[in-house]
Amino acid sequence: MKDIYYRLITYNKNKYGAKVQRIPINAGFTCPNKTGEKGKGGCIFCDSTGSGFASLSSKTPINDQLNAMIERYNGRANMFMAYFQSNTNTYAPVHVLKKLYDSSLIDDRIKILDISTRPDCVSNDVLDLIASYKEKLDVFLEFGAESFNTNTLKLMNRGHTVSETLDAVLRAHKRKLDVVLHFILDFPTDTMEDIIEMAEISSILGVHGVKLHSLYIAENTKLGEMYKNDDFKPLTLNDYIERVITFLEHLSPNIVIHRLVSEPPKEGCLFGLWGLKKMKVFNMIENEMKKRNTYQGRLYKF
Repeated sequence: MKDIYYRLITYNKNKYGAKVQRIPINAGFTCPNKTGEKGKGGCIFCDSTGSGFASLSSKTPINDQLNAMIERYNGRANMFMAYFQSNTNTYAPVHVLKKLYDSSLIDDRIKILDISTRPDCVSNDVLDLIASYKEKLDVFLEFGAESFNTNTLKLMNRGHTVSETLDAVLRAHKRKLDVVLHFILDFPTDTMEDIIEMAEISSILGVHGVKLHSLYIAENTKLGEMYKNDDFKPLTLNDYIERVITFLEHLSPNIVIHRLVSEPPKEGCLFGLWGLKKMKVFNMIENEMKKRNTYQGRLYKF
């Protein structure tokens, strides 16, 4: 039976013949939206870890982080993705980046290098460096696009524009890099038309993959304060499910889905996953798609 959407696990099994386990890395980066170069305070939803709460401390050397995390999967996985996750993982001089990326290539069990960053933080020199790793292994370059609605980006305090995202993708594609776009699908200022645009623009760009994020609200963030003051009302679970299905229906069937639902932090979370477990929400999305007899690309028109 054909999958109702193109899962990352399917892509990896077709390419490697087995599961490739993602290992999060905290390399100690910060962000230009925190240092004042792009802005101060960061995005309104960003916590102190820069979304790196699942990784080990940045004080632990990268090779030790990988070995410790790999040990947790003893016998359950033999191939791994080194995932530079926390904050902006291209925000350093090229020679520093090379040293950090090199330290993640601990042995031939690392099959994929996955680097998460902002679309306004990839100079051509940085892209050239990242592309050089394609000689050794597969490389994913993940851009936090979050939305293609300019007003939503401003409210998020993202500090970058839609045009900068498009420019970053096109420059990465010139170097034959596999680009992954990260979107928050349930930000209330985005409409269903915006969700369709996210899918259709991603398809036109021909990105390798997309990663979908269900919004959570962390303590000690601007969004957290807005939520506690009743200045921000999250969308419902049904809203999120509807948006994911609509997004997938308008997305090219050739684009890999790296994630459908995000995992909120276990501590300091004011709102996330509507009080349910991640797998519960994941299963609800899949079951609803099966019930409707719909699938990724059903309404794709380009």
